[in-house]
Amino acid sequence: MKTEKVRFYTERNSFGVQAMIILMALSIAFRLIGCWGLWNDRSFAIAQIALPIGSALLLMAFIWLFGRRALWLSFIPVILGAVFFIIKSLSFESTVHTVLCILLYSAVIALYTGTVFGVIRTRWILVLLFGLPFLYHIFIEDLPALRDTANPVSFSGGMQEMSVLCIMLGLFCLSFSMKKSIVEPVIHLPRIRKPKVSDRQEEPEEAAAVPAEPDETAAADPLPEAQPSEQTPQEADIGSRT
Repeated sequence: MKTEKVRFYTERNSFGVQAMIILMALSIAFRLIGCWGLWNDRSFAIAQIALPIGSALLLMAFIWLFGRRALWLSFIPVILGAVFFIIKSLSFESTVHTVLCILLYSAVIALYTGTVFGVIRTRWILVLLFGLPFLYHIFIEDLPALRDTANPVSFSGGMQEMSVLCIMLGLFCLSFSMKKSIVEPVIHLPRIRKPKVSDRQEEPEEAAAVPAEPDETAAADPLPEAQPSEQTPQEADIGSRT
């Protein structure tokens, strides 16, 4: 039994793709505003500014240009974005939180790559994978942080968190807009070799047997048998006397 191959693609005019483009552009803007003046630290500038902005730009370009024909190319910026989140999680105070985040972003790499390459045959795993962490950030981390008047959130930290939320929501919209098509397997028939044609021409057929000429020495028609001569009565009588 042959398994049908699945291919995912996106349409430019779909709401999910256009929403993803807008959200990724907003994430770049919030990242630049929140990190303005912090690029003096080279490691921070590479890991927390250049990496997320570069991955967002690549994702926008790949989805817009190749979303219908080669959606699988988008796994490159998604991996770069996951690396950004992993590096960011290393600065968390809670070791448990760091480990959970690393496991989550590793799962993002594996599940997204498997989906766009057709190994995973449904998009709903990605929808949950990006939607649930977004809700977690909103209700478990961000709202309690905004209510904490003793340790108010800084403007820079708030802009960076807005950038993270835009990335999560953009990936959620992208996953929701994916469409699935079935690629029929190509059956390769065995190649039939062409018959070999010999350069040597076929020998002409032997000439038809010529009937042998009659033998000149063959016996001629037999002579007619001697017929008894007819005698008259007088000749017979003379013969009898003698």
